[in-house]
Amino acid sequence: MAKGQDAAGMQQVADGPEFRLLGNLFGVMIASAGLLAGTMMRERSFDYWLEDIVPLMILAITLRGLLLNAISLFQSSMAYDEKMEMLNKVLAQQPGQSVVPDLELPLLTKKREYSEEEVLEAVSKRIQEKTHHK
Repeated sequence: MAKGQDAAGMQQVADGPEFRLLGNLFGVMIASAGLLAGTMMRERSFDYWLEDIVPLMILAITLRGLLLNAISLFQSSMAYDEKMEMLNKVLAQQPGQSVVPDLELPLLTKKREYSEEEVLEAVSKRIQEKTHHK
């Protein structure tokens, strides 16, 4: 099996914020080329914006994606590293705690899972509260 392929022989494509950011940059480049070749640039007037609506829409959509992916990339890399440094400093200051170099912070908090009894108890309490208030 070749590198980068799964068991079915399908090519695997990485789907990280870096690749989405690069894809949106490519889309902005294509939309900019369409605008540069469009009627607005040729006539040097914004009055012809309707004739260049397709490149304008592509530009708007890819700029939105570019902004969102840039924010996501920033949050996942720089802010995460800063949090790890702060956590290691706090752990180093506490007596009896050893600094764990490979400690990973969860990117998303995990939801608490409720048992059936807890759910039924909470629902019955709400129903009783509603019936008592009426």
